[in-house]
Amino acid sequence: MGLADAMMKTVDRILKDEGDVVVRSITVELGDLSGVVPRFLSECWEAVTDGTPFAETELILHSVPATARCLDCGETFVIHTDDLRCPRCRSDKLKPLSGQDMTIAEIEVLEREDG
Repeated sequence: MGLADAMMKTVDRILKDEGDVVVRSITVELGDLSGVVPRFLSECWEAVTDGTPFAETELILHSVPATARCLDCGETFVIHTDDLRCPRCRSDKLKPLSGQDMTIAEIEVLEREDG
């Protein structure tokens, strides 16, 4: 719930100088190792935006694959959360390189029509 609320406040802050606009959609990139469950984030987004100017804003979530480097053999690969081992040497000594972030990638706005 806190992430959805912080995201709404961040978008509101970003757009404060844009005038009278309607936020049509927000695209968020979720790293596979971010710890954020897309379904829960969507449900929380609906809850925190209810009754706000963001109530009709579509939340679009894109998954970002995680990559890691094996600290034993140096292999760099896409890591899958169901197998946290190096595909080459099967070591579990890994350094995450990407896929840990949650990023607001795009905010689509429309100018509010009069009337």
